[in-house]
Amino acid sequence: MDLNSATIREIRIDRGWTQQQLADISSLSLRTIQRVESQGLGSLETSKSLAAAFEIERDILLSKNTTIVESASLPQAVNIYFLLFSFALGALIGALVLWLLVL
Repeated sequence: MDLNSATIREIRIDRGWTQQQLADISSLSLRTIQRVESQGLGSLETSKSLAAAFEIERDILLSKNTTIVESASLPQAVNIYFLLFSFALGALIGALVLWLLVL
């Protein structure tokens, strides 16, 4: 089965895991992790184990999906923008209240 080695490596590095840590978490051998990251080759069971370790859908790890990882971090980006928007709105409302009190 063709796996997206760049996606797997990127997710592992983003989580701060070594290849050995990923092997331990996924119950796979270090050699299997090395093969997946270098050649993108792995069995169905390997892809299931990696998906479970990363707590993501298995389809994200398939080689045809290259942009899903970017959208997987979307909720965090949305939360940051919502937080910034909330602060800006709060500052605007505070300034409006202050202006009304001065009048």
